[in-house]
Amino acid sequence: MTIESARQRIAALWERAAFAAEPAVNLAMARIVVGLHTLWILLSRDPSAMSGTPTEFWRGVSASARLRYLIFPQMTALEPVIQGAVVIALILLILGVAARPAGLIAAVGIYHLAPLETLIWTASPYARGLTLAPLMLVVLAVSPCDRALSPGSRGQRDTHASWEYGWPLRLMQLWVAQIYLFSLIGKLLRTGWTWGSAEHMRDWFLWFNQDPQVAVFSTMGLWLADHPVLCALIGVTTMALEAVFVAAVFSPRARRWLVPVALAFHVGILLTLNVHVAETWLLLIFTNWGWVYAQIQRRSASQTLDTRPA
Repeated sequence: MTIESARQRIAALWERAAFAAEPAVNLAMARIVVGLHTLWILLSRDPSAMSGTPTEFWRGVSASARLRYLIFPQMTALEPVIQGAVVIALILLILGVAARPAGLIAAVGIYHLAPLETLIWTASPYARGLTLAPLMLVVLAVSPCDRALSPGSRGQRDTHASWEYGWPLRLMQLWVAQIYLFSLIGKLLRTGWTWGSAEHMRDWFLWFNQDPQVAVFSTMGLWLADHPVLCALIGVTTMALEAVFVAAVFSPRARRWLVPVALAFHVGILLTLNVHVAETWLLLIFTNWGWVYAQIQRRSASQTLDTRPA
């Protein structure tokens, strides 16, 4: 095989994977999932209130960081308006009403609001559930995400497959998959391959179950800490899942196995470490909603025939 033929083959594989046709309903459901997820996180906090914190809290925030996220302290009158506009935009996005401009408005607003809570919670605007939201909202704003499950859509187009619905969905799925891949890279850089050892996993289970204020579930984590073999098995399988999950983006067959395993993995994290990963619910964008829609219609048609008089 020549270098040119190999290059053409790789390009063809990428074209087939990245631009594979998807039903319009899959992209529409991704719109709803991303919108609901973002709205849930936004309403569970009050980032706009952070603008009114005393100026002492802002001394460690560089001027470049403020400009980068369009943050100006003491905008107590404007910030609630911005947050309210984002909430309205997210609701319109979920309903599919003016979804594309609403997605763009929500993206800009979330990009601005998300870092505000870092003043009291963490040193960076990452890993609090809104890291992917601005990116996904921009993709939805520039894609035909409103051609299904919206007032102006036609029911006949719900199951119509096209590359137009495939590339934005694949891009958003790739961003979800990178969470697992970068998590593995972080483990290897900070701890090395011993991260998955029984001793290291035992330390994690004990550490996250010591504080009664956050340890809602403690029975399973403490029980696992007493079983080294299970600790090692969990550590190894965790790293393996993070290494191969990216296959779910490009392989429907791998998706059927890896997504349920990842969901079970996050439930396990919650029950053993009391850690809720906010991005867990974004795994729903891997679901083939077109297939689900077709099965529901087929069952409905079958029941209609069965109820007809003989």
